[in-house]
Amino acid sequence: MAQEPLAGRPTRRWPRRLLIGVNVFVAVALIATASAYAYFKIEYGRIPKLHLGKSIKADSHGGAMNVLVVGSDSRANIAKSEQQQFGSQASVSGERSDTIILLHVDPRQKQASILSIPRDLYVHISGTNESDRINSAFAHGPAQLIATLKDNLGIDINHYVEVDFNSFREIVDAVGSIPVYFPSPARDPKTGLDVRRPGCVQLDGNGSLKYVRSRHYEYYESGRWRVDPSGDLGRIQRQQDFIRRMLRKVVSRARNPLIINSLIQAGIHNVKVDSSLSTKDVERLASRFRSLKPDAVQMLTLPADNAAVHGASVLKLKQPDATQVINRFLDRLPPVPGQGGPLPRILPNSIRIRVLNGTGTSGQATEVAQGLGKANFNVAGTGDADSFRYLKSVIRYGSGQLPAAQALQPYIGGGAQLREDLTLRDVNLVLITGADFGSIRGGPGTPGAGGPSTTATTAASTAKPGTPANKGAPPQPQC
Repeated sequence: MAQEPLAGRPTRRWPRRLLIGVNVFVAVALIATASAYAYFKIEYGRIPKLHLGKSIKADSHGGAMNVLVVGSDSRANIAKSEQQQFGSQASVSGERSDTIILLHVDPRQKQASILSIPRDLYVHISGTNESDRINSAFAHGPAQLIATLKDNLGIDINHYVEVDFNSFREIVDAVGSIPVYFPSPARDPKTGLDVRRPGCVQLDGNGSLKYVRSRHYEYYESGRWRVDPSGDLGRIQRQQDFIRRMLRKVVSRARNPLIINSLIQAGIHNVKVDSSLSTKDVERLASRFRSLKPDAVQMLTLPADNAAVHGASVLKLKQPDATQVINRFLDRLPPVPGQGGPLPRILPNSIRIRVLNGTGTSGQATEVAQGLGKANFNVAGTGDADSFRYLKSVIRYGSGQLPAAQALQPYIGGGAQLREDLTLRDVNLVLITGADFGSIRGGPGTPGAGGPSTTATTAASTAKPGTPANKGAPPQPQC
């Protein structure tokens, strides 16, 4: 099989990797939420329709629906005043899928799921003799991307939505600023992100853009700035966190007609859909999202390992983890080979964990986050705890998240005590490292795993001033 030498390609400037697709799912949800308004059908008729033929599999009425939502990095609609920042159509020609998200909705279930596909995933490109990053499949149109997803992941696509990044700031500004929790100071010298103090930060359209497009993300831990090592997967985690917060804000504003009108205009601006996605299909989405709380939307990421192909950094599917996550996404739980039982309902990839350094050991939260990432957990940020005097590692879990805490517990070398925290939002768990922390282990079945406990021993919070912000993040998001 021929493979194009990736290393020979010119290095892309950071604007070409702009995370414009973070608002794709939001746009779908906005359109669905607004479908109760009479003028929605008129506005929906303005959206350009794409005829994708047999590449789209017809969905059964009332059955499960898989929607592919793609963010295109086309510069065709960029204003002249922004061409220096983002690049012009002449300097950045063509299109690539900057973000790929799959949405699974089944009216018979009480939960919708989102599966994020890393854009650097190295796969066979359908219809060619080449393998490449999956985002390159979009260069020849959405039909090729749909076929590539089907051939490599075994997922049928029922509908397709495409949006460029012009509408992103419009959507954010239509609902007002979005509160985003930062467990530590953060920055990105390329995008201009500059968060000097941990805690809840209100991001407007421009600030949100700086956050979601960040690919040189740095955070402050134990007295120094550290580069986020998670790369494309880290961007996906920040992206998913932003989607959930955006949805929460949309739901809180959904009764204001003026805001809804602005959202509709922002949601349909620069959006394309497949010609088979009817208003009835959108209404089906609407009925599902009206009955769902934003925190109930399951966020999954396709597991992948770092690899190098012809000197270029890519990601390759991590098996059997990827198959398990796809099965979980589709609510398809086959028996475990040799055991006859179903796949576990709680997969590491579905557990969002924030890691806080509770000892002051330099870089400890970073190392723990990397270990959890290798174990396929979804790490949603790192930082310093409210104190560096934790004697025991602690897993704090939110309402109904005790099973998730128990699933994480065997991975913690030295054991971890469990403590319920009903104030947690946006993550399932918070792991605070203690003086007894050893390392991230192999998981269930590992000898010496700490037993469950309902109490945690900590010293009093004595946050010390640091640079550039006060030492110690708040114990949980205040937003």
